[in-house]
Amino acid sequence: MGKFSNQGQVALPFVLLISGIIVEIAVAGAFIAYFLSTSSLGERLAIRAYSAAYAGVQDAMIRISRNKEFISSSPCVSSPCSYTLTVGSDSTALTVTRSSDSPSNTYLYTISSTGSAGSISTRKKRLSASLIVDQSTGQTNLQSISEVAAS
Repeated sequence: MGKFSNQGQVALPFVLLISGIIVEIAVAGAFIAYFLSTSSLGERLAIRAYSAAYAGVQDAMIRISRNKEFISSSPCVSSPCSYTLTVGSDSTALTVTRSSDSPSNTYLYTISSTGSAGSISTRKKRLSASLIVDQSTGQTNLQSISEVAAS
């Protein structure tokens, strides 16, 4: 036994300590990468859901502007009218109601559009719009459009 026979005993714990630190950094990096990718996926789904809801509002506005008596025609037969619309791989559920304002001779249409994005509808956005339609001329005016909390 020489004077250098005990020096190898320190190397094994040192290598294990350094390897444990490297593995811990790698696992933390993997978790950070996972959470960053899922948060960006959530943002993309939210944008797709908003776009689907907006497309639903636009579809209802086009149908109403083409036919001022929209509620009493296909696909609707009474108020409130509910129908669905497919927008790419996403969908939107629409509800259209109409009320009459006799003194001003107008219809007030309220459009509620709920857009869903994702394979299991993970993200939803709801838009509500109000549209005023003149009963005699059919002139349409968008009164408001806003995002409301999706239920």
